Amino acid sequence: MTGRRRHWLGQAALAYEEAGHLTDAARCREQAGEPLPAAELYERAGELDQAAACYLRAGRVAEAARCHLARGRPVAAADCWEQVGRPLEAAWILVVAARDAERARWLLRGHVPDTLGRRLRHDLTLAMCAALGGDTGPLAAAAGAVERELARVRPAAERLLVERWAVEAASEVARYDLAALVFAAAHRSGLRGAAGRWRAWAERALGGTAGVPAETEERRAG
Repeated sequence: MTGRRRHWLGQAALAYEEAGHLTDAARCREQAGEPLPAAELYERAGELDQAAACYLRAGRVAEAARCHLARGRPVAAADCWEQVGRPLEAAWILVVAARDAERARWLLRGHVPDTLGRRLRHDLTLAMCAALGGDTGPLAAAAGAVERELARVRPAAERLLVERWAVEAASEVARYDLAALVFAAAHRSGLRGAAGRWRAWAERALGGTAGVPAETEERRAG
């Protein structure tokens, strides 16, 4: 494509966007070889299948998976992660959103986590597989490990991911006691926003925030 054609496609995209024609703007960006802006425009327009495809071309796997999940397509979301060699993320979506413990276990065969955070998430995923079969014992053990070891997880972004997975797993099987233990560990570790997330979760799941620290008590994550 010539630079001149790319320029005019860019100008057309701007005009369409200013007029509120987001899908047309996205098509122009896509034709100009700009998958990331195209994906963002498609997503704003509610064209989630096209958004997911463009996000994948731009190498933004998490965003592509998010679009598929929003469309109610967890298997497609898991496939995004599997295609880029991230079986743990794929397995988690399969077990939590698709309720497919068998395929989740298959994806994790031979998978060896290389960090503490990934090991905790690996154990949570396998525990969720067991919980789908009616055995919540492994989940209690996995959540207990999170409570004990969360403060040692680095960086903070990975610690947040472990917190989210553990709380989601506990909530899926109505083990709100385990979710509260995880939030308490996150709060003690100084993970930013933990108290606010804990209070929001308690309001949704328990109908109140008795015993949950106020956000003003929160310490900054290290």
